[in-house]
Amino acid sequence: MKHYLDLVSISAKVHRKQSYMSVFCIILAVFLVTTIFGMADMFIRSQILQTQKETGNFHIAIRDITNEEITLISKRPDVKVTARYHVLNFRGNEGYTLSDKNAIIAGCDETWATKMFVDSIAEGYFPKTATEAMLTENAKNQLNLQIGDTITIDAPNGKKLHYTISGFCHNASKIMLEDCYGVMISTDAFHTIYSDIKNEKLENNNDILYVQFENPLQIQKAINNLKAQFHLSDEQISENTKLLGLLGQSTNSFMLQIYSAAFVLFLLVLIAGIFMIASSLNSNVAQRTEFFGLMRCMGATPKQVMKFVQKEALRWCRFAIPIGICMGMIVIWILCAILRILSPEYFMEMPIFGISIPSIITGMMVGLLTVLFAARSPASKAAKVSPLTAVSGHVNDFLPAKKATNIKLCKIETALGIHHAKASKKNLLLMTGSFAFSIILFLSFSVTIDFMHHALTTLRPWTADISIISHDNTCTVNRTFLEHLQDNSVVKSAYGRMFAYDVPVTANDTEKKIDLISYEQNQFHWAEEYLLDGSIANVQNEVNTGLIVYEPQNTIEIGDTVIMHIDGQPKEIKIVGMLSSCPFNNAIDVGTVICSENTFQQIVGTSNYTIIDVQLTKKATDSDVHAIRQMVGSDFHFSDKRMENSNTLGTYYCFVLFVYGFLVLIALITIFNIINSIAMSVSARTKQYGTFRAIGLSTYQLTKMVIAEASTYTILGSIIGTIFGLICNKVLFNMLVSSHWGNPWTVPYTELLIIVWIMLFSVILAVYEPIKRIRHMPIVDIIHAQ
Repeated sequence: MKHYLDLVSISAKVHRKQSYMSVFCIILAVFLVTTIFGMADMFIRSQILQTQKETGNFHIAIRDITNEEITLISKRPDVKVTARYHVLNFRGNEGYTLSDKNAIIAGCDETWATKMFVDSIAEGYFPKTATEAMLTENAKNQLNLQIGDTITIDAPNGKKLHYTISGFCHNASKIMLEDCYGVMISTDAFHTIYSDIKNEKLENNNDILYVQFENPLQIQKAINNLKAQFHLSDEQISENTKLLGLLGQSTNSFMLQIYSAAFVLFLLVLIAGIFMIASSLNSNVAQRTEFFGLMRCMGATPKQVMKFVQKEALRWCRFAIPIGICMGMIVIWILCAILRILSPEYFMEMPIFGISIPSIITGMMVGLLTVLFAARSPASKAAKVSPLTAVSGHVNDFLPAKKATNIKLCKIETALGIHHAKASKKNLLLMTGSFAFSIILFLSFSVTIDFMHHALTTLRPWTADISIISHDNTCTVNRTFLEHLQDNSVVKSAYGRMFAYDVPVTANDTEKKIDLISYEQNQFHWAEEYLLDGSIANVQNEVNTGLIVYEPQNTIEIGDTVIMHIDGQPKEIKIVGMLSSCPFNNAIDVGTVICSENTFQQIVGTSNYTIIDVQLTKKATDSDVHAIRQMVGSDFHFSDKRMENSNTLGTYYCFVLFVYGFLVLIALITIFNIINSIAMSVSARTKQYGTFRAIGLSTYQLTKMVIAEASTYTILGSIIGTIFGLICNKVLFNMLVSSHWGNPWTVPYTELLIIVWIMLFSVILAVYEPIKRIRHMPIVDIIHAQ
């Protein structure tokens, strides 16, 4: 041996058991960081894929620029792809039809279909001439069209637009939801029909250019360069906010608040890792105070002892960091596989065994930096151990008691346990800080649940896969359709509703309007969750009764009788209940009243529906849906919501797995951290416990002493963690929820109760094994334990 640092490998073999606990703490910290950042990386990847499919793979859109400017922008080295895109009849109110159904006409460059929307072309090729067009696949299936066929679009001015089909593109959720056809033509062809039908030119200061930049990490720099070169205003440029937000390049104020919240959460994870490892190293050094004193006796300087501790900590990193990263990657792979199983059509492109480079780099950096930072304090403490301390055998550096332990409020063993916890202020700070940050982390990340519920529109029990809707919103959908649908093997459930819009009523001597809507048994069952007061059963069983939907400006209350004026005849309905909300949107100053089908028929005098909603089984195919469409015919609006539901469900699954995965991970880390910390604290005091046993303390008293010490850490950590956790929870809630949706912050009692119970459960598990070990160890072995 030529150097004191050569003792590191020898010490590692001798103190292998104590080292295991420290290595375990480093593994936990690296695993925590790797998994969290890996899950965030996979979440962002999946959301980028979704956004590119839904809104397009473009970064910005530029309005009101000339053709010369478009050419110059397209040739810039920082621009990867550009495409012009225009649309007619987007809202279905301009009068363009194909086979008596609304047609949305999109004029664009080929790069829009091939670069901005990857794999958007299902069959054929993009239109190459002004007389060619691509159609969405629903037009192909419903009209039995093939490539090479000719179609005719009826324009609002009576003109006929004739095109030869060059190919078919995949359906969009809007096309399926609104039961219309999509027609894609070239930009030149679009210019021609626009100027011909609207008698105005779409050129020079009217084109919209969509831009995809070369480097997604320098988008804002590229945008600023564009503004400066072409003198563009902020109003001329609109961002693909969601995509830029996921790329970390958005200037949207709400996205900036999300970035700030993510940075706060990152700091909390980092601090939690530091506390976890520092607490472990501190206990490890405390167990080997005599060893460091002997090193001083052999001539080691305080600086050499500090280097010894730091090198020992870095030696542990050689094993702990790779293990922590591997564990994190395995968890990430499992989560990716779960996403593909839950929603294969949505996450099929997500690799199960994908490698998250950011999470690996972050795990390594945080692991090394955290260990180096956390080792400073224990290394400094080890360097201060004097040779006299080692020789005298007084190996614990706790300050001598200035006064006797207070035993008035509790017994001696409990008082000693509390005294042990408070004896070293640094150890108390590390232990309680480690416990407190478990609560702070949990309460901070729990805000993402509220954010998820506000940001996502989740599927409700009444969400339909298919809707058959009257064209003029009248009760004209035949009830026989419902009977046929209920007998269909691929139909899970089918239910209809009757609507009477803008019905004039008199209530409490006030004239106003309401929408009267009928419910059947399933819908009444779903409404029970939203019942504020009154009875749903009365509405189901008693004719001429109804439920009013709460609105701030509503003056109708339970017990009021509403007089409706239907075809000049007064009809009465008694309000017997109130709902907090319903699935329908109504006009301003128009109330909503829910009644039974019998009541609706008595008042309005019709038995047919305005809409029939259909929920399909998982085995339903496109052919089954096409058969239902054929049965319904073309007299009604056929809305296929499956694609929209699939997108919503895919996002929801991803977010739920991301958010709840974080919380479960933090809960597990909390359990392991508490168990490990208390186990190391008990191990550091093994000789003291042996001395107490030698002077007559029973194992029962020793058990109470250990429990009292652990409880002190837990109670103090819980109090501090709750205070600062609630502060962080409120700050993050205001950043993510209140600032955007206006909801006021409330104390998260459920989340607080969960994490406190987790901590109590962890303490019970933590004290069990050390107590069991001390009980079965002979007194001599305890005293000589090292």
